[in-house]
Amino acid sequence: MAGNVKYFEGVVVTDKPRAPLTATGEELLKMLKIIENDIIPLTERGVETGSKMFGAAIMDKNHNCIHPDTNAESLCPTFHAEVKCIVSWSKKTPAKDRGPIAQSSIFLATHEPCMMCISSILWGGWNKCWYFFGYENTAEQGIPHDINTMHELWGVKSYRKQNKYLSTNSIMDAIKELPESSIKTECLELQAKLIKEYDRLSTKYHTEKVNNADNSLVLG
Repeated sequence: MAGNVKYFEGVVVTDKPRAPLTATGEELLKMLKIIENDIIPLTERGVETGSKMFGAAIMDKNHNCIHPDTNAESLCPTFHAEVKCIVSWSKKTPAKDRGPIAQSSIFLATHEPCMMCISSILWGGWNKCWYFFGYENTAEQGIPHDINTMHELWGVKSYRKQNKYLSTNSIMDAIKELPESSIKTECLELQAKLIKEYDRLSTKYHTEKVNNADNSLVLG
């Protein structure tokens, strides 16, 4: 089949872009709760060690958390949350199962993945990725490197959100598109709570990194 790439048994990626990601209100709420209950507690401890306030998780097809993780740049400069999540998950997942699980599961990032992380998600085999904050929000939180590096290295503002390998989507944008309902109200309330939490974590990171001898990040 010309122009097609076969990854795993029975799974074929064509040259056509994947369809946009969609989710129900209940699924969006489950993702917000994973951020609140599974990711933020890890991120709280990560910020204490001088790492940034980014997190990630791998979810099953029903949007249940398989593995949460957080940024660990204090351990390794390339341990953005997404990369750290993939590495940690890979260590506990048999090699023969990694591809099939990735293809059938969903990646979740608290912040839109940078060019290194979106590439890592692609190479890991995931074809669905949701994120909470977009690049503009991340820049407003005092970390503009995702936008800057993509522009400087590739001359673009963003990767293609739908391409033949994967599709990504914004949780906030998807919530905005929900019809008015009690589930939308609940999503918006939790969204506002999470925004405040990340504002707090951002302030903590930027305030404390100056006096943290272990934080020698070039792109801090």
